[in-house]
Amino acid sequence: MTPSDGKLIIVAGPSGAGKGTLENAVMERFPDIHFSVSVTTRPRRDYEIERKHYFFITKAEFLKRIEQNELVEWQEVYSKNGHLYGTLRSYIDSALKQGEHLLLDLDIKGGINMKKAYPEQSVSVFIKPPSLEAIEQRLIKRGTDSPEQIKIRMDRMPEEMELGQQFDYQIVNANLDDAVNDFTEILKRDVYHQ
Repeated sequence: MTPSDGKLIIVAGPSGAGKGTLENAVMERFPDIHFSVSVTTRPRRDYEIERKHYFFITKAEFLKRIEQNELVEWQEVYSKNGHLYGTLRSYIDSALKQGEHLLLDLDIKGGINMKKAYPEQSVSVFIKPPSLEAIEQRLIKRGTDSPEQIKIRMDRMPEEMELGQQFDYQIVNANLDDAVNDFTEILKRDVYHQ
């Protein structure tokens, strides 16, 4: 493998589509794929390690990095504090130069921006729920969102599904084993050229 062989595996999909479970299963099959480390303004939790879970910086630093075009993509996550999350261009460039494969779990617009910035090095995968009803049930069952938050997420769904068509691949996550196998075939073909 030459240093130019690094790939960005961009994963996006609506909340409740099962991205995290699918990503973990795929990364077990491909241990040389590393999860991309994002930069954030939110406080570090007790168990989190700098440079492993996130790069933790101040809001002022984050805004300076936006101004200096050091972020490939970024977003504000709407919570009480409006924390910012993004992907450092220097981190991506370094990983690709070293031939690393990075998995990036991004919001849909961030995924589109990442693909535009690195079209030759990217494989983008949109994770679709089997149905809108299934996603609503998953969100309710998950128990992490209020009814108001679930409604906001459901209202965003049509736009997210439409934007998801810009990704290279769409995987319907109705059955985890099938979805993992579909994702595995994509990686074998587009990342490992098997």
